[in-house]
Amino acid sequence: MVAELNAKQNEALEYFEEHLDEWVKDPLFKYKFAIIRENALVGIFDTFQAAAKEAFIKYPQIDFIIQELIPEDEYVNFVYPALL
Repeated sequence: MVAELNAKQNEALEYFEEHLDEWVKDPLFKYKFAIIRENALVGIFDTFQAAAKEAFIKYPQIDFIIQELIPEDEYVNFVYPALL
């Protein structure tokens, strides 16, 4: 099941996709976790847990996304069927 994003989360995702290439060129950002809110990068963290903790405290209305800053050519997707 894929969660649906609200309008502000979709806006943040578009901003993320537009700027990913420039962010992964910065060695201080590459492979880190970013909090994106509306049209702004509002935080960079070493772990997803740290980013999530900060985001849920600062933005309890959940108008943000958290994305790992990985170059597109390094994405790896695995799909496993559920076993009954």
